[in-house]
Amino acid sequence: MKDISLTVILPIYNGMPYLVEAINSLLNQTYQDFIIYAIDNGSTDGTREFLLELNNDKIKYIRLEENNLVKALNMGLEIATTPFVARMDADDISFPTRFKKQMEFLAKKKEIDLVGTFGQYTGIDRERHFKINLPIYHDDIMFAMLKKRYAIIHPSIMFRREIILPDSRYKKEYFPCEDFELFLRIGDRIKLANIPERLYSLRIRDESVMQDQLKKSLEIYYSVAKLYSYKYMKENKTDKDTSFQTRSLQKQDILSLIIYRKGLNYYLNKNLLVGLFYFFISSLLNPFRLINALKRRFIQFTNDNLR
Repeated sequence: MKDISLTVILPIYNGMPYLVEAINSLLNQTYQDFIIYAIDNGSTDGTREFLLELNNDKIKYIRLEENNLVKALNMGLEIATTPFVARMDADDISFPTRFKKQMEFLAKKKEIDLVGTFGQYTGIDRERHFKINLPIYHDDIMFAMLKKRYAIIHPSIMFRREIILPDSRYKKEYFPCEDFELFLRIGDRIKLANIPERLYSLRIRDESVMQDQLKKSLEIYYSVAKLYSYKYMKENKTDKDTSFQTRSLQKQDILSLIIYRKGLNYYLNKNLLVGLFYFFISSLLNPFRLINALKRRFIQFTNDNLR
């Protein structure tokens, strides 16, 4: 039996019923040379029974007795022995050619260490979708993250195992932005990229847009970007960082993003017109985000038509 080349890290907490579709999307990949570490973070639904009943050699079930995503991710990094490692979330979908195209990309682009993909948000029933356009090149990805902008879909990534060093672990103190902090922490010694194709689908549910959770996440997101701006952009720590104007703009931006995510949930799952209304309110609070989003969509539209 030849050696497996790819490990998929799949943390799960109460993944049913969406886990069924997520697993099928992995098992139906056109590239099949992989193993899945399904790390169950103390699920209390039918996750364990479903995975064990599959009795599939590609799926290795691991049980943790606590709901700890960071611990599960770090465990996956520790037990992965293949040359390449990929991520996946338990309620999302990987399109059939995702692994094939990422493996081909990393084989061709030797200078790139980690690659994500473009994607889309979908609702619970997957009847509607909303495109996710991202920066493609390393410098643009890093700059976007430092400017508190979405730049890489964490569960869409694939990377070379050789970049997993002692400093390449997720840190629990930055949860739920542990991925964002890790990318910025090691981004000066590795190269990141995004494949400009929609190869990953993220499912939006009510649980994805809980206001208190979102607010906490965005506040950590801001603090991490500020921390690493001193490293990458050579900014000096001054009193202006905590000025009333800076804090007010941050609160306004966070409120804009919370309203945007609420609109996304309505757009995909409930009422399209209400969703569009929330998008409008969000854009009024932060028109610069809207302008940048429209620029990315125009560039992608132009590129698509030039192919």
